[in-house]
Amino acid sequence: MPNNPQTKLRLSLLNSGVAGLDEVLGGGFPRHSLYLIQGLAGSGKTTMACQIGFAHAVKGEKVLILTLIAETHGKMLNHLSNFSFFDEELIGKNILMFGGYNELVKGGLDGLLQLITGMLAKHNADILIIDGFRSVRDSSPSTIGLSEFMLSLNSLVASMECTTFLLSPTEGNVADSENTLVDGLIELSQHEKGMQLIREIKVFKIRGGKHLLGRHVFEVGEDGIVVYPRLEAISTANRTEDSASNALVGFGIPGWNNITKGGVNKGSTTELLGNPGVGKTLMGLHFIYEGLQRGEPCLIVGFYESPMRLLAKARSINIDLERFIDNGQLQIIWNPPLELSVDALAHQILENIGARKVSRLFVDGMDGLLDIIMHVGRARSFLTAFVNELRSRNVTSFFTRELAYLGNKLPENFDSSPSSILYENIMLLQYVEISGINYRQIAVLKLRQNGYDSANHIMLISDNGISIGRSVSTEKLTQEIIKNNALNNEPQ
Repeated sequence: MPNNPQTKLRLSLLNSGVAGLDEVLGGGFPRHSLYLIQGLAGSGKTTMACQIGFAHAVKGEKVLILTLIAETHGKMLNHLSNFSFFDEELIGKNILMFGGYNELVKGGLDGLLQLITGMLAKHNADILIIDGFRSVRDSSPSTIGLSEFMLSLNSLVASMECTTFLLSPTEGNVADSENTLVDGLIELSQHEKGMQLIREIKVFKIRGGKHLLGRHVFEVGEDGIVVYPRLEAISTANRTEDSASNALVGFGIPGWNNITKGGVNKGSTTELLGNPGVGKTLMGLHFIYEGLQRGEPCLIVGFYESPMRLLAKARSINIDLERFIDNGQLQIIWNPPLELSVDALAHQILENIGARKVSRLFVDGMDGLLDIIMHVGRARSFLTAFVNELRSRNVTSFFTRELAYLGNKLPENFDSSPSSILYENIMLLQYVEISGINYRQIAVLKLRQNGYDSANHIMLISDNGISIGRSVSTEKLTQEIIKNNALNNEPQ
């Protein structure tokens, strides 16, 4: 066949059946290859491999499970039966289980290889899982002998067209034969911070594939393993551009729309920065309510106030959100910032936005979001990726951020650089004392792409919600006039 530069050979990929894993792998496992899944005891190797096996057995493919020194078949099946992917009817039919330790002890690596060759030839297997592969190294073969075994095994599974997974209780990308001579190397590990622990997966190599680099969080639940690809890696790989728009999105507060000359740009991100109790959440609720009244699908993400408390707070200012909850136009994602994966939460938010075509997002409590980012130094890169994903989907987003102090000046050690980088618009809500009375004030610190009134304005909260009053300078002058008149009229 003549060479054609337009012809591209494409590897056939085996879908893992593990949610999120194929995205990390770059589409799946190239078929008929040899893979090593490694990790210390309890990391999830057997669960992941068997989940892959059951996903293909249910489609009629033949899966062989060969155990060396590992748990008994009975125990393995008993543990797997807790997962929804387990199907007992497949055992003995499309999933066959064998023991190979005796052949390894009696015949060494040659004896084990003969056993595997016979199994593949007899059962015409599509997938082979070898559990307890560390026993091969523990059988004390020479370095050359182990390398020859790995090469023979790789050639065997390729010629027999059987995708094979080796499970080994080791960690690290070391220059051992079982690491260098496999087609793919995957590590399952755990990351600990204080008393918290999360599970992570890292793909060192996939020959013929373009996998996502770095660590990615995964969880083990009733459906088995679910992988949440790291948002920064996805954002870098996809490199989607912002959906710029000149259309303006209002706040639902007439006075504030006037100050901002119509609102903020559609698809932009806004930070509501302020003291505790100053009205950040209420302002966000006005923003969401405005969108709901216009027929837009909206989403609220919260960390500290439960949905019931949030709905009650909205009712207190004459905002009825329940009817929009009932018809599905508004949804609330609420998670206390405790044992929560930020990657899982980001996946849930973006999936909700994509499925419902959400146009307005209100994240109430940026501090809660930052608290669940476990890796030191990751916050800025994660938030950058998250905000970029929102922009690419043309979602207009509000984030509240708390200033844990009282006063009308930013503290000297306040780090404003993340705000400047992440948000197109920044609103500052603070308390200001005027003649011994604490008033709420609001001001625009940053507003991209349109002009605004830069003065501080009094913000009033009543049973009918938020309203924006005169500038603080005018209010101060009025108060001083009243005060001076009172002093001048006092009897001498």
